[in-house]
Amino acid sequence: MAPLNDAFRSALAGLTHEGADAACAFVQEFSDVVSKTLSPFEANGQLQDGVPLPASCYNDFYKWTMLPAMLAVERTFGDVRCTFSVNIRHAQYRKLLYESAVGKSDPQLFTELKTHLSGLRARPFDRSLFERCAADYGLPDWGPSTLDAVCGPSAEPRMLIQEFQADAGCSAPLVPSKPDAVLVHIFVAHDEKLKEDRVYIEASGPWHKVTWLETSMMQGVYDVLFRDRSRKEYGVVQSATEEWDDSAWYPTWLATSFCRCVKSVAAAVETGLKGALFTGRRTGGLALMMLQGIYTQHAFRSADGSSLMLGTSSVTSHYMCLDAGVDPMLVPKCAGTHAHELSMVIGALLGAADDAAGMPVSQVVGHLLYFFKSLPQGDVRDASRKSLMPMLPDTLGSRAFMRVASMLTVPTGPHMGEPVLSIIGAARQDSGGLEAFKQLMDEFGFTGALMASEIEVPDDLKVAAEVGYKLFGAGGFMGDSEKAWDLSKDNISMAVKVLRVYVNGERCTSTPVKTGETSDSGKIKEGKFEADGTLPAAELAQVRERAQVLATAEPQLDAAALQALFVQKLGELLGSGEKP
Repeated sequence: MAPLNDAFRSALAGLTHEGADAACAFVQEFSDVVSKTLSPFEANGQLQDGVPLPASCYNDFYKWTMLPAMLAVERTFGDVRCTFSVNIRHAQYRKLLYESAVGKSDPQLFTELKTHLSGLRARPFDRSLFERCAADYGLPDWGPSTLDAVCGPSAEPRMLIQEFQADAGCSAPLVPSKPDAVLVHIFVAHDEKLKEDRVYIEASGPWHKVTWLETSMMQGVYDVLFRDRSRKEYGVVQSATEEWDDSAWYPTWLATSFCRCVKSVAAAVETGLKGALFTGRRTGGLALMMLQGIYTQHAFRSADGSSLMLGTSSVTSHYMCLDAGVDPMLVPKCAGTHAHELSMVIGALLGAADDAAGMPVSQVVGHLLYFFKSLPQGDVRDASRKSLMPMLPDTLGSRAFMRVASMLTVPTGPHMGEPVLSIIGAARQDSGGLEAFKQLMDEFGFTGALMASEIEVPDDLKVAAEVGYKLFGAGGFMGDSEKAWDLSKDNISMAVKVLRVYVNGERCTSTPVKTGETSDSGKIKEGKFEADGTLPAAELAQVRERAQVLATAEPQLDAAALQALFVQKLGELLGSGEKP
């Protein structure tokens, strides 16, 4: 098959889209860099010669920075196991996949999904990349034992998953057959949340192992649906041997997406905001991720030439660009915050504490665990270190988080006695309105930077800048999203969340939940409510009621008792030193 580099250049030269001239100019000026960047790929967007993607691919930098907090949890509680589940929010594709799985339509879509995800058994952990990342960014708790636990030994690397099961006739989730294994399981069951039957796509295993499936699995699902849609749009049909020639459309798609990236960077430059490239899931592939990185690193600059680029979330594209010989000045550094995963898992483990408090105190415990165990190392007295400590408050609504956090102080270390909110460098808005989030932060006296990470269209950047944000993080907006520049288009929306948590073989009685921002009246928005849809109606109703209580966050303890509970639970997690 022809290399992607030549096909991409040919496709780009034929485009008349807005942004095409600037895109062509970049490719011409940095011709050698673009060639090096695209050299690993065939014209269909896959790695050449059938080389498998590494396990690191489609995992964000926050996975590396968050792992020390996960390990602290495992050392305290023992065997912590999680199940991540894909939620295909795009109603049409959710229906098409279901019908393909149960025999109501052509089985091809379901077959391709199974083929793609079963291939994760042959996706090896690239231990040397993990070692480089840990060393380059000074990541704590990434010694040999952690690398062994996550990646396996250098001579015999672990694969991303060890077990795969897919059966449309199965109607209940399975668990791995072996203690150290990660299982991807596809089955069909009723979703009590959606009130319909659907295909469940889940990954289960020990937390420090299965966490690497969250976005990898979602990207696998997205890739199948993305390629199905693109083949239809570009009029590609299967060959007589039932094979797809994605080289017939992928170079044109990549060139068109790159033009969107050029426009999006220009829109960002106009606002003066500093931004991070949050790429690596719901994307057309690693080739675009690498192109996005070198272009944004080059072009995302203010009028005086100073960089506005905070970095890229893609660890794999960072190191693949360097290994391809790209000038390090054109390769964005790795950057990221942390994720709802941490709050959701710790919320399940510390459910009794939340219930006693009547507030999600577990979320603040999770943030402070990150503060002490990850990059901040419990010390942000130097102003330059403040950016190492992010806040993602909207798991059960940001108001609930802020109510709890504003009542608590740091219990130990150089910041002992200081308000929890005073050690936060930036608050990340991830749902709800930009202005409403800013007003909420002002209400609670938060003076750190604000980061907007719900950037869908150029106006979102303008609004963020106008109301006082200094930072943003954007993924699809930087090229993948057609809707970003054409509101008549729709994106294939999906998400992955933790649905079940087990400790030493027993399922946690507190079910993981994510609500996002609540309504103005404080009520959970049904469309954002994430919980285990396999639960019976009565149990799911109880989960929703409990989530509403925590989202309302009316304290059941006085300030002293709440602080004591917080100190106790955080202390338990900080107190153990054994490695997995």
